[in-house]
Amino acid sequence: MTDGNVHAVFNNLTGEQIDNLKADDRIANAGVSDTDLAISGIQLDNDKEDRFRTGNIAYGDPDYFKQMIVSDYEGRFPENADEIAVEESFLADNDLDIQVGDTLDFIAGNRYSTDENGEKTYWAGNWNSSESFERLSEESCRVTAVLHGNRPTTGFDIIRGMDKGAVPVNNSVRICLENLDRTAIRQIKEIVGEYGITDYAINTEIMLSVFAFEGGSDSFRSLFLMMGIALAVVIGTAIILIYNSFGLSLAEKIRYLGMLASVGATGRQKRSSIYYESVLLGIPGIILGIILGLLGSYITLNLLGRRILESNMIAGTEGISGTIPLVVSLPLILVIAAGAAVTVLLSALVPALRASKITPVDALRQNNTIKVKSGRLKVNPLIKRIFGYEGELAYKNIKRNGLKGTVITVSIAVSIILFLSVNYFCKGVTRVNYYDLDLPYQLIVYCSYDEREKLKTDLKEMDGIQKVMSGDFIAFPFKTSKEVPQTANTDILNPDFLTDEYSNLYEKTEVFYVVIAEDEDFKELLKKNGLSERNYFDGELRGVLLNNYFHETRGSAIFNDDILGQKLMYDDPAGNPPAVEIGDFVKYDPAEDLFKMIPKATVSIYVPESMYFEKAVLNLSPDDLTVSYGVVTSEHTALYQKIGEMLQAEGYHNYSCSDLEESLETIKTFTLMLKTAMYGFTTLLTLIAIANIVNTISTGVILRRKEFAMFKSIGMTDRGFHKMIYLETFIYGIRALVTGIPVSLLISFFMYRSLESELFSFDIDWIMYALVILAVFAVVGFAMLLGIRRLKTDNIIEALKYDIV
Repeated sequence: MTDGNVHAVFNNLTGEQIDNLKADDRIANAGVSDTDLAISGIQLDNDKEDRFRTGNIAYGDPDYFKQMIVSDYEGRFPENADEIAVEESFLADNDLDIQVGDTLDFIAGNRYSTDENGEKTYWAGNWNSSESFERLSEESCRVTAVLHGNRPTTGFDIIRGMDKGAVPVNNSVRICLENLDRTAIRQIKEIVGEYGITDYAINTEIMLSVFAFEGGSDSFRSLFLMMGIALAVVIGTAIILIYNSFGLSLAEKIRYLGMLASVGATGRQKRSSIYYESVLLGIPGIILGIILGLLGSYITLNLLGRRILESNMIAGTEGISGTIPLVVSLPLILVIAAGAAVTVLLSALVPALRASKITPVDALRQNNTIKVKSGRLKVNPLIKRIFGYEGELAYKNIKRNGLKGTVITVSIAVSIILFLSVNYFCKGVTRVNYYDLDLPYQLIVYCSYDEREKLKTDLKEMDGIQKVMSGDFIAFPFKTSKEVPQTANTDILNPDFLTDEYSNLYEKTEVFYVVIAEDEDFKELLKKNGLSERNYFDGELRGVLLNNYFHETRGSAIFNDDILGQKLMYDDPAGNPPAVEIGDFVKYDPAEDLFKMIPKATVSIYVPESMYFEKAVLNLSPDDLTVSYGVVTSEHTALYQKIGEMLQAEGYHNYSCSDLEESLETIKTFTLMLKTAMYGFTTLLTLIAIANIVNTISTGVILRRKEFAMFKSIGMTDRGFHKMIYLETFIYGIRALVTGIPVSLLISFFMYRSLESELFSFDIDWIMYALVILAVFAVVGFAMLLGIRRLKTDNIIEALKYDIV
């Protein structure tokens, strides 16, 4: 809703096409607006500063207002060209006490700049001191609505109505479908085809919410496929872990079930006992899980809710304080409970079937848990030679443990698969989250090239400013558009310069960025990477390339050495940024502020400020050249006002100041929510996996109480006993890792293939795998020792009498 209630946008339509859209039964609403920048400027005739009295106006019909006004407002929407809606902030900036029903007088026109050939470029957005205003007419309109920070029309101070049937030459038509479902994209494409619409865009975010993936939404479909694989792993793991718990429970109850069979219990009755146990365990478990889930949601909302509201990322909540309340959906709770119940029953199915087949004789011997032929107990002579008699015993014990040994191995293996697969999923989602932008500064200030040193000095002398850094970067696009009639030289897009992992990079990348760094910051970057300053501050303009696409500490290289020495430039240098030669590669450092200026999934080249502007003035007129500085501060609102006043009072030319923090706060909050969900999910599953391993192994040790007592009764020393246990731990870990790691790699590869075009390279975090290997032995060893400690005070004779009933 931050972009309005819009499903698709069609541009530059004829009157007939607009009439057809408004009459189409598939479309609930079709709003028309005028997109001509040559009539988008306004000014008030007062004595306020130009940056306050100059603004932007949008034009739309009543249906446009229904779609684009989502904030609180006073009054009603404009219905014709004599009526307007006004943002309250615009009125406040100009000290106007205008109420609904009053008349507002303003000058309609356009804001523009003129190039060296005298051609006008119209614009909107933040005011700049170098712009000019062309007066077209004086207007007087009735205010029918006062808007309170409407996010979809941010940047427009006034929204004017349109007369019925008006068809602007430069128009945009926003539509809402009558039925928004998984067929939405197909519906839109049918409409486009029927009415011959060529210029259109689909709101993919809304399409994603209803699982509409046709056409251009392949990346979203792939992401959901990747999520489906991860969810399947989680559900499968849950079933296996619960199944293993019932398997251990069955091992404990073999004698008990055999006794039931001896007194006439049928197979159905024995199955029912396992099902009944699953119900008794499942009901409180499901209830407790739902309660803990709601508690976790409540805590998360309390931690993040305030941040979400303060970021204004939810349209209609602007100005609301506090936190987001927890709303419990009973149907959703019932669906979750039903899903959990099915999972528990499926997990108990096989143990129940096994229980029904237990005979009294088998139960008394307990031979159904130890089914192994003598030949399989043969031990490789190397094991005995390396680890001694205790190693041989450890190996045979695992073989003899039958079901219990299998349960332990499978539990460890699925825990490994779960953790590593979900970890890769989180890494993949983090890679494709292109909103993960954390600019190092909060304000950006522009001035003319000749005043750059004065501005830097004035900013550094202001209280509340922690740091002033260069904020300039230049985009070199490789694809033409209305805004980009000329592109950079495409010779640099040679596939031979790419590594194998990024061989299809140019299918996704349409622009290279050149970041202008202050000389001292650039020298520090060279020093960190062991590069000489000599090649970068004399002669040609050279830069260093960040050879890391996703801004990862151990990311794969994008380019090979063949790109070094190549130049990024325009074929016609006149009026364009200077050519940049790529001198060296630099490594990604998450603490480096320069790397935070450009988002990940881009190609960035860094050049020193002094050299860049020395070359820039050869192609660009100093009068047209601007320099920007990023301001790092914790008082961005107060400083924004203070800097604006300083720029005017000091007589700066071609200046502007923008507060980036509000828009950045939305991005930061979205990223924080995503990371909280992913890492919280991973942490929860990790704890479940560890708890499962500890419980399974320690319970298995208790079940072997008589076996351990027998070893001690024939003279095994404590030292030999512990050596045997340690070796069992090692063997269990090895068996689980041999299965778990290959399977987790396979699942991770399937996830990669589902999103291959977005992830580019199949990168495995081998350090994480090494840590998992160490963690497996640590957790298994701890679980073994925990179980042994519980048997430490056992009396051998009493333990030999021990029976599981």
